[in-house]
Amino acid sequence: MTTDIAQPQVTTLRLFIVDANAIDRSRYMRWIRGKTHFRLDIEEMETGNQALKACERLPPHFMLVNDQLPDMTGLEFLKNATHQCASSETPIIFLVGCATEEMATAAIGLGAQDYFNKETLSEEFLCRHIQQAVNQLTNLRRIQTLERQSRTILQSSADGLVVVGTDGCIRFTNPAAEHLFQQSGSELLGAPFGFPIMPGETREIMLRHQDLVSTPVEIRVVPIEWEHESAYLTSLRDLTERQKAEDERQRHETERQYAQKQESLGVLAGGIAHDFNNLLMAIVARAGLALRSLPPDSPAYEHLQIIEKSGLRGGELANQMLTFAGQTQLSFQPLQLQHFIKDSKTFLRSIVSKRITLTLNAPDTLQPIRGDRAQLRQLLMTIVTNAAEAIGDQEGTIHITTREMDTATQDFRQYHIMGDLPWGACIACSIQDSGPGIKSELIPKIFDPFFSTKFPGRGLGLAALLGIVRGHGAAIAVHSRIGQGTEFLFLFPSTNKPSRRVSPSLTLPKKCSLITVPSKVLVVDDEEEVRTACSLILREIGFDALVAQDGKAGDQIFERYQEEIALVFLDLTMPQLDGGKLAEKIRSRAPEVPILVSSGYPEEEAMKHFTQAGINAFIQKPFQVETLMAKIQELTSLDVQSKK
Repeated sequence: MTTDIAQPQVTTLRLFIVDANAIDRSRYMRWIRGKTHFRLDIEEMETGNQALKACERLPPHFMLVNDQLPDMTGLEFLKNATHQCASSETPIIFLVGCATEEMATAAIGLGAQDYFNKETLSEEFLCRHIQQAVNQLTNLRRIQTLERQSRTILQSSADGLVVVGTDGCIRFTNPAAEHLFQQSGSELLGAPFGFPIMPGETREIMLRHQDLVSTPVEIRVVPIEWEHESAYLTSLRDLTERQKAEDERQRHETERQYAQKQESLGVLAGGIAHDFNNLLMAIVARAGLALRSLPPDSPAYEHLQIIEKSGLRGGELANQMLTFAGQTQLSFQPLQLQHFIKDSKTFLRSIVSKRITLTLNAPDTLQPIRGDRAQLRQLLMTIVTNAAEAIGDQEGTIHITTREMDTATQDFRQYHIMGDLPWGACIACSIQDSGPGIKSELIPKIFDPFFSTKFPGRGLGLAALLGIVRGHGAAIAVHSRIGQGTEFLFLFPSTNKPSRRVSPSLTLPKKCSLITVPSKVLVVDDEEEVRTACSLILREIGFDALVAQDGKAGDQIFERYQEEIALVFLDLTMPQLDGGKLAEKIRSRAPEVPILVSSGYPEEEAMKHFTQAGINAFIQKPFQVETLMAKIQELTSLDVQSKK
């Protein structure tokens, strides 16, 4: 039983029957139509030229060709058809009257799919081979579709695709690979791939280009068959953006960790500075009292002066630690940064070597900022001094530039940033030197206290600048390359976004007519040495000292001696009851009594705790004996002279 011919993956099967015998053509058509149930487009041709012209117009899907035609032999037709007209994939069945092995070999060599003897050809035999031709056509179309799809995928892939032969030479590249190699496909074809082939592994390589720039690439290799030979398909993925994103993530993580470390160091530095100031207070006060009791020609007088001066210098170092902690008082005022720097140029010129050229580029049209002149001067002096030391005895340049900058559009990926960047428009001050530069791994450490690349014993160094920068709501961006110098970029918010600082509120006392001499002063401090030193100073100027070691004891003493107390002198941080709460209690009982606050913290930080107490004055530790005397005279309106 014969089988029907299955429908191919085409709408209409186009078939040419080329035979001079009309009876044979009719018989072939009857056999084929009887076995198909889909649309056929069958054309009959008597001569080879007719068939060739029809092939030129529209090649068929299938052809039956007789070996003897009126105008040419079947072999001649095959030769012309396969080279000129018909598609090379068109199946052709060659029909011969008397088949010989030589003719069969020639027909197959010229492109015929198969050949048959017309005398023995049957319906079943013909339809079976037509079915094979239909299957071949269907598979061919499917293969062609897959090839087009594969070609599209290969050409449009964002990853570079390279086919490498077993000899290590390139067989194929897609546009993405050509872009990665920065070479054309014709230049790459046949060239050595240049990298080890490791099937099944994923690794990173660096593609080096003629301009010496390298591109990080991820490579994966799988074995394939290419043009009937074993080969390897290598996938190349550009890691530049991924690496940039990872570098950016690591930079932010490093900055976050560094900010946390700096915050912890700031808290630690603030606490140490406070305690350090208390210790220095006792040293400075005792030295001052001793100086007041000795004549200037005493052998110990000079030693005591040195002790007092050293104690005060220690207080300056403690204040630097407070600056690092961001706890110093800043006196803000609107200022034109470019004019401020121009006015400072003479001073800056005096602190650098004459072999160094100091240049300034500061346009006059910048928006003002709010800043503390003294702190900004220290900032400029510190950076310019560091730049000059980096250049050393060589000739070099330090260039200072001010300009407006939009941080929302600026690329800071090359910078190490400390502090919070002001968002949007801000005023930038860049200080660049031509020194040897700083190694990238050292840049995050330069803001650590006491860090130096030159020699030890430099003090807080750049660490103190962090407090100044934080106080101004600004940020520091550092960029450096070995052999190309270093840039410090300071970014200040303009007056559109001023830094808000609340100045402490001090109340001047009214004259108290109830004070009798000798008056009493209540000293409340948790440090015994400070209490003792203050008591000695008060007795030196004619006051009796009432001392308390904490706020609770101070409250009890004030309640007992309230009518005799001319002034309350108290510390901020104490056990039981802190200075702020004690001051509120005292003020509620005696609104007229002056309150003098002393602390190792700067005034602005300390006065935050006394907003409701109406404090009259503040004095920061360590202070000299004369400073306390003058402050007491101011607050009590009494003539406080030494009893000596």
